[in-house]
Amino acid sequence: MAVVNIVPELLSEYSPGQVRSAAAVWAEKNGAWLKKVIDQHESFLTEYAVDKYQAAYDGEMEVIEERDKNRGDDINHKLHVAMAQLVIDTVVDYMTGKPITWTVEAENLPEEDQTAAKAVIEEYRKDILKLLQSDESQRVLADQLRQGSIAYYSGVISWVDEEGNIDFDEFPVQELIPVYDNRGKLRLVIRKYQIVDETADNPAERTKLEVYDDRYVTYFLQDEQGLGFQLDKTEETTGNPVQHFAGRIPVSIFVNGTPAKYEDRKKRVGTSDLKVIFSLLEELSSVMSDKANTVDRLLDQFLLFKNVTTTEDEVVKMRKARAIVLKNKESDASFLAPSQEDGAIENHINRLEEIIHKTSQTPKLNDIGGATATEIKVKYSSLDIKAGKKENYFSPAIKAFVFVLTDLLNARRILEANSEADVYAILKNGEQPPGGVQLYNAEWLQHTINRNMPQNFLEIAQIVSVLAGTVPDSYLYELLWFIEDPVAALKEMKAQKKEEAKAAAEAGANALGFGGEFGNTGAENNDDTAEE
Repeated sequence: MAVVNIVPELLSEYSPGQVRSAAAVWAEKNGAWLKKVIDQHESFLTEYAVDKYQAAYDGEMEVIEERDKNRGDDINHKLHVAMAQLVIDTVVDYMTGKPITWTVEAENLPEEDQTAAKAVIEEYRKDILKLLQSDESQRVLADQLRQGSIAYYSGVISWVDEEGNIDFDEFPVQELIPVYDNRGKLRLVIRKYQIVDETADNPAERTKLEVYDDRYVTYFLQDEQGLGFQLDKTEETTGNPVQHFAGRIPVSIFVNGTPAKYEDRKKRVGTSDLKVIFSLLEELSSVMSDKANTVDRLLDQFLLFKNVTTTEDEVVKMRKARAIVLKNKESDASFLAPSQEDGAIENHINRLEEIIHKTSQTPKLNDIGGATATEIKVKYSSLDIKAGKKENYFSPAIKAFVFVLTDLLNARRILEANSEADVYAILKNGEQPPGGVQLYNAEWLQHTINRNMPQNFLEIAQIVSVLAGTVPDSYLYELLWFIEDPVAALKEMKAQKKEEAKAAAEAGANALGFGGEFGNTGAENNDDTAEE
């Protein structure tokens, strides 16, 4: 994440015929600027403990891994209590555990936007839903929400592969650097990763950059001195820079909320769901590890000798042999069991868990067993509030993702009509597409994030049945969990009812004796005669 006061001139200002020479000059002038942005990003990762929170989600806490033996024995349990994963996955599953509902329609748009032919809208429905209703899309959006909730923000890059197929994926925060100007406008997105440059005189690991603006993706490679960046010559065969064919930066950024602290807010870093509870997670893991050590000691009782002079070596041998040798009749030996009273420890553990659940607004799933629909809703109310806040930031990211995919679909339509067409000028500047091609409009698609709350499906079915005829069917269809496309289902239902009404009318006519051969009035024959 980077917010900069001065952003260099963007390469998108240059035409494809000029951009290659301009890119070489740009790299020479701005290599140091790129390095500064990357260093700023590395500082962000360290200062905001991104790696630490991600490790906690994976069940690895530094404070636990570094535990020393605080007693003279060999017992040193290192238990990582995976509540970080519970806190993150509960809200992610609540928001994306059920597929997002995608609705393609123009009826809700202004009249001037409803002039597109219905056939074009139907084509758009088939093309966009093929991308959005795939398992890959659902996985990518869930990962974006999950990683952003852990690491402050996350991003999805979309592209057209070598075979002309549209693809997309979520990339690690460590690789993805959004660059904003001081007014908060996204100007560039940089993807940073390490490669081994085999073409260099001394092959070594170097940093490679993919820089995305609203027209091109440009590939840079760290110079051998590590002081700046230059154009990556290995990418010249396919073009460097190369057009990505989206009329915008082809990256969807999800920023996880807005922090209240000014120093964080002006950096637009978002927040991490684990930040406010991380010290509690560390304490819980530490106490659980200590408790495990105590349990082991309870299983290993102390051996007490009275009036016995012996050595440590002899004691060890007697324990291993499970036999005690007493040297005179005044001697005695017995086992002492440590006290098993640990009520204070258990109360401390329970209190920590309770505070973590309350602070993170995560319901206890074992509390909803046998609960009614109303009770479930009450128990999930805090999570619903949390999801509502998160949706305010996640929905714009989903919308940006849809706009990018729509641009790529439009680019394909434009190039199919004219392979030499200037896609950028058409998508970005509004020039007329070639051959009368009608472009898709991303505003035709609306999305609904469905809450994955445990439901009493019988109650829902009863509600829908009671409200039928009172509430529009399109709203009722959205309540039915098994319907992925309410608009398509509603159209199918209308067609089905029409067929049923037609069949009922025919059956009624037959019952009255007007069906079959008696239903032919001869009007058709008269029409034929009149035409002759």
